[in-house]
Amino acid sequence: MASSRRTTRSSRRGTSPRQRKIAGVVAIGVTLGVAFATATGTSSASENCEGLDTAVGSNLAFIADQLVFPDPLSEARIANRQAVLDQLEQRRAAAGCTGEVEVPDADPNAALNGGAAENCDGLDTAVRNNLTFIAGQRQNPDALSEARIANREAVIDLLEDRRHLAGCTGEVTLTPGG
Repeated sequence: MASSRRTTRSSRRGTSPRQRKIAGVVAIGVTLGVAFATATGTSSASENCEGLDTAVGSNLAFIADQLVFPDPLSEARIANRQAVLDQLEQRRAAAGCTGEVEVPDADPNAALNGGAAENCDGLDTAVRNNLTFIAGQRQNPDALSEARIANREAVIDLLEDRRHLAGCTGEVTLTPGG
């Protein structure tokens, strides 16, 4: 009889010490797994406010140049840059960037460059940075990766248009100097 009482008492308590240890280890494992997944997802999607601010400033400077030194394509270029700015501002908001980006003065040499004060190295770097971000999203996808990739592909399309207008040649790849 004594053994049946123990069995009855054990079943009333619900779990044995061994089961509680296993449940505790599982709970710790789940907590660590969620923390790791959150940290990995956040780090792959994190933005650099300084880099975003620089990109916004560059686009604002280009628009200012186009307004000061217009040509037949200025309207299209400005619309293109405004679309890029809208996407950059969304990224800045998502990254928690709060600083105000000032409009730089127009480049007095822009008129000598056909109104296009573009730097091919800078454009190539911007394309490369977006390609790197896309590769990271594809390597470590999360619930928002598809939207982020689509956003970055749209930015790359706009950057490629700018590269073409600026006379930049060559294909941009993930490897520097490509």
